[in-house]
Amino acid sequence: MREKKGDSQMDLFTQDNYSYRTILTNDHQSTEKEAIEYYNPRGASEKIFDEMNNDFSWKHLPFSFLNENNSIMIITAMIKNFYNYFISLVADKFEGITKTTRLKRFIFRFITVAGKWGYQGRQWVLKLFTDKPYYQLI
Repeated sequence: MREKKGDSQMDLFTQDNYSYRTILTNDHQSTEKEAIEYYNPRGASEKIFDEMNNDFSWKHLPFSFLNENNSIMIITAMIKNFYNYFISLVADKFEGITKTTRLKRFIFRFITVAGKWGYQGRQWVLKLFTDKPYYQLI
């Protein structure tokens, strides 16, 4: 498939302003449209594996065999589901965080905040030095 790019930036190798996409398959019975519809969901699943590898440490599992790592992979998949739920709550109230925000950006935008514990009125009070609306999450 060839598609014209939206900008005027030319490609260094082909010297044209087009994007090219291909699907390599040995399925000779399917039409082009059927092949595209069959392979499109694969990109979504590869994105999920990319997130799990990079954000939830599937790239560096602690054991050598899959049977030993199975419980860790299940637990981190459950943590990702909890993260998706939590990020949907936070995205409505915080600027710069969307429902598709990756974990590293979320940590820098939401978790990393300067603060100080102080003793006031016979109790410890946490003072955060930020203008972010953390109080809206209570």
